[in-house]
Amino acid sequence: MKLKIENSKLKIFTKQKGMSLFIAVVIMSILLFISFVVINISAKSNIFATSGRDSQYAFYAADAGLECAIYWDSKYNSFSTSTASSIVCANQSISTNTVIAGTSTLALVGGGGNTNPSVFGFVLNTGSNPVSHCAIVTVRKYYSGSNLMTYIKSRGYNTCDTNNPRRLERGVEVTY
Repeated sequence: MKLKIENSKLKIFTKQKGMSLFIAVVIMSILLFISFVVINISAKSNIFATSGRDSQYAFYAADAGLECAIYWDSKYNSFSTSTASSIVCANQSISTNTVIAGTSTLALVGGGGNTNPSVFGFVLNTGSNPVSHCAIVTVRKYYSGSNLMTYIKSRGYNTCDTNNPRRLERGVEVTY
């Protein structure tokens, strides 16, 4: 380090020119990295929370399908014969040869047998949510010994769009 006095002013000459710029760049890089990590964690937390919500929607859709099938089976015995009948779920009339929402499959209401089960589906309107939820239900009647058994499998989806990469399926089954 050299000292030079010139016109009563003290000047310090150092060989460390640009060191403060280097320190500023390093500190900014560290802060930028920390910001990136925090934003990444926040985005993944948001996706995780959204998938939990969508999982509940899919489960509730499956439960609604199950309840609808149990109601129509216990009250009107709608699935016991091969005679085509019509049922109403979520304020939608469902009859044979209607396309099941979220699929290209045609509904068969009143299939009435082990080899020809009833299959139907419907869309649930969730009010202010812009995404519709679907349920697809299979009802099969069969004999176990001398007892007539009913098997119901209901699959619920958080969205009816089959191309959505975040489409979730939840299922509920019951035998009685």
